[in-house]
Amino acid sequence: MRQFRTPAILAFGISGCAAAASFLATFILARDAGATVLGHYALAASTASMLATLALCGLDWITLREIAGDLRLGDKGRARATLIRITKAVGLSTALVAAVYLFVNLAAPMASFLGGDEYAMLAVTLGIVAWPFLRLGYSGLRASGKPTYGQLFESMPTFLFAGCISILALMSHTPNAGQVTTVFFGMQIVAALGAWAMLMPKLSIWNVPSINPSSANLRAGLTIMATAFLQIFSEWVLLAGLSATASAAEAGAFRVAYQILTIPALIAVTTESYVAPKFGGDFRLGQPQRAKLRHKRATILMLFLATPILLAVLIYPAQILELVFGREFVVAATSISIMAIGQIFNIIRGPIGSVLIMSGNERFQIKVTIAGLIILLVLATLLIPKCGLIGAAISYSAPLVFRSIAGYWAAHRIFKSGHKI
Repeated sequence: MRQFRTPAILAFGISGCAAAASFLATFILARDAGATVLGHYALAASTASMLATLALCGLDWITLREIAGDLRLGDKGRARATLIRITKAVGLSTALVAAVYLFVNLAAPMASFLGGDEYAMLAVTLGIVAWPFLRLGYSGLRASGKPTYGQLFESMPTFLFAGCISILALMSHTPNAGQVTTVFFGMQIVAALGAWAMLMPKLSIWNVPSINPSSANLRAGLTIMATAFLQIFSEWVLLAGLSATASAAEAGAFRVAYQILTIPALIAVTTESYVAPKFGGDFRLGQPQRAKLRHKRATILMLFLATPILLAVLIYPAQILELVFGREFVVAATSISIMAIGQIFNIIRGPIGSVLIMSGNERFQIKVTIAGLIILLVLATLLIPKCGLIGAAISYSAPLVFRSIAGYWAAHRIFKSGHKI
């Protein structure tokens, strides 16, 4: 089957190894440091991801869409101008977001009202700086025809982080939340430098453009950014809600459940990232039926890889949590089963997100995302104070189901017409 040919399968192999490395790091932290440290680290990582997404302005997806399309048309000069303009915009926005966060956090420490760790929340500044340039770097590699290298650098922080945590465990050192968070963001910086070291020689051989890229690309990026920001904000709301109304330990248990489901989620994200440049080229050349066939093949591969994991989580949630992480985390057994249902819908729909963005329908996607966020906020407000982890799990899954159904309907119309909705 074409779904299992290289280099796609190599990208999935790297993604699978990254999932295993992330699982190993979480396992070590859960066993050695406990649920509270894991909860503080999870809150800091989610905060950094949310604010870094804001700084990135959605321009990583614009990089994929525009540069992939330019190169399919043979316009290397325009591709170069687009990447340069995007990089400058990301640099300015990143500096602004990082400076504002650092000032606010020093003036009124976020840990005091979110129930987090003071040093972990301070280290978030590193993540705000590192993550946008890392994502922009590996998006540039994917758009330029190097999807495997893009996947490698996307996964590299996870590999390095797992290695550092393993070394600390062998040295019998139990890190605190601030140390764990700093190491994690430090590895992102290392990976970002590596991605750009590989991308710059390719950029230097692209010819100087005769025209400048449209500023409409930057405006479209803001819409995409808002979508990604709201999706990450949804995760942050759940973690912050648990930390504020329950305990850091429950937030840590939720993080472990979320970590297990990161494996099928990572399969979905890897597929989205791998096929996005190809969708961009298909729609740029007016070939929606080719994009439809590509989507079908990608969905089959996603189902093949993710179904065994999701079935295991649905059937043996308590056994998996106790065997791997310890009895302290069995409290999340029911929650992880509920969250798995949401991920089943996410996998069945296939790489719909990249179809919407690469076809220029980012406005529809943000409307669906806003509706999903409203569902999450209403459910989280009503259920987390009363039901704790189970309430958080329901709040997590309901928007996934809604977005999956709405996205699938939209993609069907796009494949049929080839136009914006």
